[in-house]
Amino acid sequence: MISKVQTSNAAYIQQSTPKDTSSKGVEKTEKSEGVDKVSALKEQIANGTYKVDLAKTAQAVAEELI
Repeated sequence: MISKVQTSNAAYIQQSTPKDTSSKGVEKTEKSEGVDKVSALKEQIANGTYKVDLAKTAQAVAEELI
């Protein structure tokens, strides 16, 4: 015989503590710094002055394939 599955609206909430990233050498960065880089790249692409470093790109692709 198949019984009905009982449901409840109580949610399970796991309390977590923030991870300490200072031991890993990870530092928080300002969000505006990333936005400035993105806007600078967009401007370079729009102006046609952005150049792709083919050697660096090829090296990164090769490392991912290995």
